[in-house]
Amino acid sequence: MAEVAAKLALPAPRAERISLLLARCAAVIVLAIGALALTAWRLGMPDALPGLAGMTPNACVGTMAAGFALFCFTFRPLRPLARIIGLALILLGLLVLCEDLLGFDLGLDHALFPSLTPEADAPHARMAPGITGSLILFGLALLYAKRSRPSSAFSQVVTIIVLAQVLIVLAGFAYGVATYYYPFPFTSMSIYGATSAFLLALGLLAASPEYGVGAAIVEQSPAGEMLRRLLPGILVLPLVIGWFAHQAEVHTYYDSAATLAIFAVASILVLAVFAWTTIGAVRRADRDRNAALMELRGQREWLSTTLGSIGDGVIATDPSGSVLLLNRVAEQMTGWTVAEARGRPIWEVFRVIDANTRKPVDDPALKALRERAVTRLESGALLITRDEREIPVEHSGSPILGFDGSLAGAVLIFRDVTERRRTAQRQTMLVGELNHRVKNALAIVQSLVQASLRQATSRPAQAMAQTLAERLQALHRAHDLLLESQWSGASLKAMVERELDPYRREGGPKIAIKGPDVLLPPASTSILAMTLHELATNAVKYGALSHNNGQLGITWKLGRGNRLLLTWEERGSLHPAPTKRGSGFGMQLIDKGIRHNLGGETKLEFRPAGLYVEMNVPLEPSKEPRAKPQPAQATA
Repeated sequence: MAEVAAKLALPAPRAERISLLLARCAAVIVLAIGALALTAWRLGMPDALPGLAGMTPNACVGTMAAGFALFCFTFRPLRPLARIIGLALILLGLLVLCEDLLGFDLGLDHALFPSLTPEADAPHARMAPGITGSLILFGLALLYAKRSRPSSAFSQVVTIIVLAQVLIVLAGFAYGVATYYYPFPFTSMSIYGATSAFLLALGLLAASPEYGVGAAIVEQSPAGEMLRRLLPGILVLPLVIGWFAHQAEVHTYYDSAATLAIFAVASILVLAVFAWTTIGAVRRADRDRNAALMELRGQREWLSTTLGSIGDGVIATDPSGSVLLLNRVAEQMTGWTVAEARGRPIWEVFRVIDANTRKPVDDPALKALRERAVTRLESGALLITRDEREIPVEHSGSPILGFDGSLAGAVLIFRDVTERRRTAQRQTMLVGELNHRVKNALAIVQSLVQASLRQATSRPAQAMAQTLAERLQALHRAHDLLLESQWSGASLKAMVERELDPYRREGGPKIAIKGPDVLLPPASTSILAMTLHELATNAVKYGALSHNNGQLGITWKLGRGNRLLLTWEERGSLHPAPTKRGSGFGMQLIDKGIRHNLGGETKLEFRPAGLYVEMNVPLEPSKEPRAKPQPAQATA
């Protein structure tokens, strides 16, 4: 939890980018200053700009190295290189100080720039103590920056010391003070060296926007806004007011006491104006914060009410999988209260096992956190409550993503399916009983037909009994298909294949079946099964299945409005086509049974090649009233 809070407290990414950009700009300017001064020395024109000769070649190289180290420090992969350069600055700076304090010469200046140091006692032979000390302190601050919290604090303290020292020198230059004549905190340093040291210190603070001074400045809060408004007045205005007071004293308008009084009062007035404008901004920010808090409170109340109203159990976790909240249903089902479950791992509060294997099930919340995707609703699991009860549940998990795409946690939804399982069991029992009774009824009818067939003496009676037995067998096959799917529907492909399989033989007629596996509603199954049976029987007697050279094609597809489009096409019929369309039970079943019972449409054509039938059948019951069927015409 602390890690999550720390992550949420980080400055806004845009503020971080701006802060790092400022640090890189400062590093580039320092590199440019050092390169400019070094170029002037190489061209033999150290006096080309005022005060440029005060920045020795060694100081130019040290400044450029420090600027390069600061630039590298703003990129995480290059930070080790920046720290190595910082360590080198410390060591070389200490050697230069030892040369100045102990009065010996290690030849560093001659080794680096032999052509630019004509005499050992030249006034520009060694770096000024001020720039040397600033580079040492900068290297020390760079070495400890962005490490542990104490190390980062030490680095920022050293950086602020460098900043204060350089500001004193810059203020001395602005007021016309010969800084090398006065003791500490004044020191000998060129204007270019002081400017470079100021930019290095400022850039190092900007390169750490997540801690210390940089974090306080870029913080998106009323405190950060107030600091950003006051900072220009704190840093710039006292220097500007002091400069004007100094000019008044230089031109003998006022003596020292008067200028100090003017400086004090002017500073008070200007800072008061800054404070007043800042107070207004803070007030506006405070009003916005209060409005946001009120809105947040309302959203929390709305969320709490919504969670309490949901009929399913809901558990939310943080990115590490620790429980944050539960709604009332989740408390009742798991046996854990919100206060007891908060902070515990999700697998401890929501324990699920497989109902068949009794093995633990992969927690859906952890799976959603791991895969960053919504897990599908799964059943067949048992929830082990806190008091060791077992509840059949369905569960699903989903990750919670922040506005920037970061992982904020996961939500787990589950429901009690005890009643649903009991209902399914009762339905299975009823379907089994229905199947048993239907099979018994079909068996009794088939037995009566077989008995009649055995007792029949005339050919017409035997043919009629045989036809009736075959039709009962077709109904029995359709019932078996419904039984296999627990009366949820029948497979059209399986129905066609079972009906035509008896007529497939080697060297026999060619039968082609093509179409997607469509699930027929139970209400359509029996009629379509009887229709296919009558068409197949007719093809065996008169059509393509009556000889080995015949061809039969059955194709189907799904049309608009969830309608089945089925085509029966025969080729190679040997017997002449019937001239009377309505003759025969099969044709009447196709023409009237499908139209009336199923609300479909049929098209029959007795082509020279063979019978062609099209059926357009809705797979959902039609809501339109159907016309009453016309009585069938009796045939002689």
